[in-house]
Amino acid sequence: MRKYRLGIIGTGMRTMFFINELLKHGRFEIKAISDIHQENMDLLCSRYEAEWDKYKDYKMLLKREDIDAVVIMSPDYVHEEQAIAAFEAGKHVFLEKPIATTIEGGKRVIEKRDESGKTLTIGFVLRYNKLYKKMYEIVNSGALGELKTGWVLHSVGAGSDWYFHDWHSTFENTSGLLLQKGSHDFDIINWIVNSNAKRLMAFGSQDYFGGDKANELVCENCEEKYNCPEATRERIVNWERYDGKKTEVLYNIWRNQCAFRKEIDVLDNHQVILEYTNGAKVSYMECHYTPDDNREYIFIGTKGKLKLDDAKDTITVQLRHSMYDRIETITYTNLQSSEGHGGGDKYIIQDFVDALDTGKQPIAGGEAGLEAILLGLKAHEAIRTGEIQEL
Repeated sequence: MRKYRLGIIGTGMRTMFFINELLKHGRFEIKAISDIHQENMDLLCSRYEAEWDKYKDYKMLLKREDIDAVVIMSPDYVHEEQAIAAFEAGKHVFLEKPIATTIEGGKRVIEKRDESGKTLTIGFVLRYNKLYKKMYEIVNSGALGELKTGWVLHSVGAGSDWYFHDWHSTFENTSGLLLQKGSHDFDIINWIVNSNAKRLMAFGSQDYFGGDKANELVCENCEEKYNCPEATRERIVNWERYDGKKTEVLYNIWRNQCAFRKEIDVLDNHQVILEYTNGAKVSYMECHYTPDDNREYIFIGTKGKLKLDDAKDTITVQLRHSMYDRIETITYTNLQSSEGHGGGDKYIIQDFVDALDTGKQPIAGGEAGLEAILLGLKAHEAIRTGEIQEL
């Protein structure tokens, strides 16, 4: 079968592991990589013992006629620019979420996709995770009756590790963590409810992170590094490469800025209330200083209730046949795999390939990406203004 020739834009930690799944799939040949940091490209090539062509300017990569598609895993604030440039260059695009950091930017990406006739896959890997797919199947089967309400809690115990030690921690770079982190969950909620949100209200605050430390301070140079609860530690991650060889990387190499520095202005605690056109109401909570890392989803319909616990890899369905007959319980366990994002990486890559083979847009496409950032951006607007946002 045809092999697709890829260019990779952005070579940070996410790329380090995702590229392994791309190579494992067998339908891709990586031709070139691009990053403004030479050391990132060198590290990636060394871990895969590869001699991929390297470009500090991604536009030079896009000029190559021997590249069919690009995978964009650069920081959020350049997603729009790079995706549009890729479409203008005639490339198919796999774009890490969010699609853009503004609503107008997301619309421009979709417009350029349509003009180019190419496909756009957004990195909503949770849609492809077996646990979340099973939740969708259960709700879509009608087992819960008519879906009426839901509650989602995203506990981000490693919040500082992922979001407050690097570029993620300013609104200028992300437009807020309800885009960067929350867009995954907003996409799943939209998918499950199967309707358009019509209005929302939100509350948020910066309770823990940020502070008065110098913006230039990094953990290894801080005199408080041995006592600070958020200080990064040198941690080596090992994995098996696509070719069976073992390799490793220093996990925190990209994230070592102080989590209490002055420039941090993103929020670490959010609550959003959504109302959909079909009448469903869903609340979403995202907290970045909890002791656990977990996603918990509850959906309630006219016939039953579903609870998903990501950390326990469990879905429990309780059915209500009548006022006195409501004890039937069905439990699904061990649905996730040990692979990236519970197997989601593998399956979203297959959907990417299917889109390339057929020319049809994938399950997680541009429209889903736009709907997710719409909720995140409007939620942050509600937090700033204290007003209900009509969608």
